[in-house]
Amino acid sequence: MKRTLLEIAALALLLTAIDQLYRVLHPQVDLVRATLVGGTAWVALTGLGRLRLGRLPVMRGALAIFASAFLSVLAIEAGLLVSRSRVSAAVHVAILAAAYVSLGRRCAAAASATECPGLPQE
Repeated sequence: MKRTLLEIAALALLLTAIDQLYRVLHPQVDLVRATLVGGTAWVALTGLGRLRLGRLPVMRGALAIFASAFLSVLAIEAGLLVSRSRVSAAVHVAILAAAYVSLGRRCAAAASATECPGLPQE
């Protein structure tokens, strides 16, 4: 449980850094930006994994960040959230945590520890 919370906190920091980057590079809040955020998260987590600096599951973390960005953009476009608000930040982290935990449970339910249906092997 403690490890999962630390992983979620690390992913939230990564999401914040990437989101700050794309506020400058792609200021429009749209699905293109959400895709860019998810792709950049995958690249960053892959790089950290290759350098052995991070112990986060690459695909699980990248998919959780993408889900957070994608669903938050949909909520903003639907008028349910206001971009750059504290509530928006809390919703980002809540979606990230829910996606990360649900992907982890899906992997844990697999037949073996190395097999995770629906996710590529790392």
